[in-house]
Amino acid sequence: SIGQVARQAREALRVSMAKTAFSPMLATVGATLPPGEGWAFEPKYDGIRVIAMVAADRVQLLSRNGIDKAAQFPEVVDALRLFARQRGAAFVLDGELVGIAGGKLGRFQSMQARVHERNAVAITARRESQPVALMAFDLLHDGARSLVNEPWTVRRTALEGALHAVQRSGGAKHDSLQLGEVVRVDGAALLRRAAAAGWEGIMAKRASARYAPGVRSRDWLKLKLERQQEFVIGGYTEPRNTRPHLGALLLGYFNGDELHYAGHVGTGFTHAELARVYRLLRALERTSSPFRTTPVTNAPAHWVRPSLIAEVRFNEWTNDGHLRQPVYLGLRTDKPAGDIVREAVTVSRSSVRPVLTALTDIEKAGGDGTLPIDANALAVSNLDKVYFSAAEKTKGDVMRYYAAVAPVLLPFIADRPLVLRRYPNGIDQPAFFQQRVAKGVPAAVRSELMEQEKGGSELRMVGGDLFTLLYGSQLGAIDVNPWHSRIGSIDNPDYSIIDLDPGSGATFRHVIDVARWIKEVMDELGVVGSLKTSGATGLHVYLPLPPDTSYESSLLLAKLIATWVAKRHAKEATVTRTVKARPRGTVYVDFLQNVQGKSVASVFSVRARPAASVSTPLQWKELMNDLDPRDFTIDNVLSGAAARGKAWGRALAAPNDLSALGAGGTGSPDR
Repeated sequence: SIGQVARQAREALRVSMAKTAFSPMLATVGATLPPGEGWAFEPKYDGIRVIAMVAADRVQLLSRNGIDKAAQFPEVVDALRLFARQRGAAFVLDGELVGIAGGKLGRFQSMQARVHERNAVAITARRESQPVALMAFDLLHDGARSLVNEPWTVRRTALEGALHAVQRSGGAKHDSLQLGEVVRVDGAALLRRAAAAGWEGIMAKRASARYAPGVRSRDWLKLKLERQQEFVIGGYTEPRNTRPHLGALLLGYFNGDELHYAGHVGTGFTHAELARVYRLLRALERTSSPFRTTPVTNAPAHWVRPSLIAEVRFNEWTNDGHLRQPVYLGLRTDKPAGDIVREAVTVSRSSVRPVLTALTDIEKAGGDGTLPIDANALAVSNLDKVYFSAAEKTKGDVMRYYAAVAPVLLPFIADRPLVLRRYPNGIDQPAFFQQRVAKGVPAAVRSELMEQEKGGSELRMVGGDLFTLLYGSQLGAIDVNPWHSRIGSIDNPDYSIIDLDPGSGATFRHVIDVARWIKEVMDELGVVGSLKTSGATGLHVYLPLPPDTSYESSLLLAKLIATWVAKRHAKEATVTRTVKARPRGTVYVDFLQNVQGKSVASVFSVRARPAASVSTPLQWKELMNDLDPRDFTIDNVLSGAAARGKAWGRALAAPNDLSALGAGGTGSPDR
């Protein structure tokens, strides 16, 4: 029964959200500012992330890999202990240990020497010469009260209240314990300020999001402005001439379980640092290369177990996926090596303008050429080939559309595996699907190793950056088809989808009617969702889900709504899967897309239809009788894309509470 489906959905959600371990919530690297309202923005501090477990008699500063840093930073411990005594309660903070240089917040280098110091006398001396502060940005426990399941707004208000209350009561202002800055409205302004001040980047946090321990969540986004990141050390070369200890570090990043070579760094070392790093590396030596492909080096190489992490600044990535002009900044011990992946840099509208110009120039010059994208180059061909004969649109038109819409589109497909449907000769010729990454893919294309149901793993393309998006277009992929879940939480979809597909004898007007009935059921259940055109002949309804929701729960939610609509309107709607068994003139209410590995055309995806139509977000009030999905094409969608993307992002930011489904009342599905 429908009530049975509702109970199954509640139970599946309860099981999928059960957690026993506590660890820091992690951010996902973002390519653009998140669309929609409901976000807060913070500086991205360049220090050591810690969870501060504080009582009057004990303080722990636990890094991401569980190492207590309290001994290295006694001034922070003193400030936290005093704060706990003044408040009369224990508490747990999330924050960042940041060096203070010249009275201002510094970079990681300003505190690097303190991270590994064990000598008590040296620690005391550096406390004065190299001060450090804890920038607190989240309050997780306040006395006996847990705030983990509260939204960010509640946690932030509690944190501000706690720190300000001590100051108002006459408690000392703790320079070693500071409230992290936050901007609640204008992320673009903070981004400009960050660029002008030379910050590493900013953090974007969804205001309604609960704290998700141990989860790398899209509710927290890390937007980087400069090319600086951590790399895993996989080896080192022997020194040449008079240089002592070692010549260069051999660097890499993980893609799944494989370590990819990213180049070498030999500058930025002091003699003391060379000696220290050399001692650490000697203890990790192994006989074979840890890299997926053994690099060719300009001096004899020594291989090491890939467990040490180096912070490196560099100018750009080369076409073959190596670092250009890297500079060593220091070692990191606050995170596990397996977390180190290749990171993206923020994409803005200004950064895509040169790409648009180059695409036009290449098409005019014959259709073949090299397209500069940020610091990389993509070989493109046949830009003058006609893909849509009726609309007179070329491959170049499709690529220009995707480049122009990228700042709005990329956040919605970021970190999602992509399924390519390739039309190498246009929409009038046969197409084929491509799931795995082909051999010879450029190094700048993001790909991740993914486990397969039948065992083993294979590389999949992953969305979120301009180069990967346009590489798919170069292959002839017209649609952009992302998974419902993201790398890092691949078993947990972000939304449930209901796909309305008109059958034989059904018109788009029938689809509109069924969509209205779906909205009625959603309202009765207290469920919210977003609407978009499929870009073809149907409509899609997206139902946002809370973190850690399973695919089973996602499927059950869509099934609950679809089944109820089909039961009420059996002459117009059906959930019958077999095409031949569906009654003529009905709309198929498809809930079966909610399976891991399934994909649906993204918002702002071009579709292989004669009008070069685009899957476009809609407001529910736009669901009028004269709505026609063919009215949204690559010629006119761009003008309103930013506003529609903002509204779409805002709608998906409010996850549904599945635990209340079918709980009774006038809208109960048991009635």
